[in-house]
Amino acid sequence: MTTEDERIECIFQDFAEVSGALLVKSLKRTRSFAEAVDDYCRLEAEFVARMGDSEFGVLETRRRIAEDIIRLTESKHPPFQTCRDAWNARVLLGFTDIDIECRMTWFFAECCRYDENPEEGLAVLMPLIAELERGLEEARATQSDTDFYEYHLEPLRKLRDVLLAQQRGEQIPGKRTRRIDEEDQTP
Repeated sequence: MTTEDERIECIFQDFAEVSGALLVKSLKRTRSFAEAVDDYCRLEAEFVARMGDSEFGVLETRRRIAEDIIRLTESKHPPFQTCRDAWNARVLLGFTDIDIECRMTWFFAECCRYDENPEEGLAVLMPLIAELERGLEEARATQSDTDFYEYHLEPLRKLRDVLLAQQRGEQIPGKRTRRIDEEDQTP
């Protein structure tokens, strides 16, 4: 490993520690989505600057910030357009690997479910599920480990089924939506 590689690795370690603490802080009920995003923008600026000329370091820093913002959209429930914008920003950066793509797709599709936009959620879920199903069949055919595919397929299929039920106009017992939350807030 070169000195530059070691420098970048140290920066990533610092970033992981600081961003982890920021995620915990951001998930508190007292923190708004906007406040959290402002904190993440400052964090991104700081660590992108620290990465210097490392294109990989800059890209991965931006990806990880975008991933945390997607996580926050699922828990903080900002307006749906904000969720869509966060998703589109993350997609533009590309996914490091299929594991991250599965996780981020689940978060966005869950936002779609909450805001009762099943078509948009299904549009991102269906191709990913198909890709994972192909991977599962290939793994079975070559007698390779199937755990990864099975792990991701189960929750993605369940979410797909909920979105399909929403698309048919069915109520989903035990699932909150923005409409239900707003009705509960009405005096």
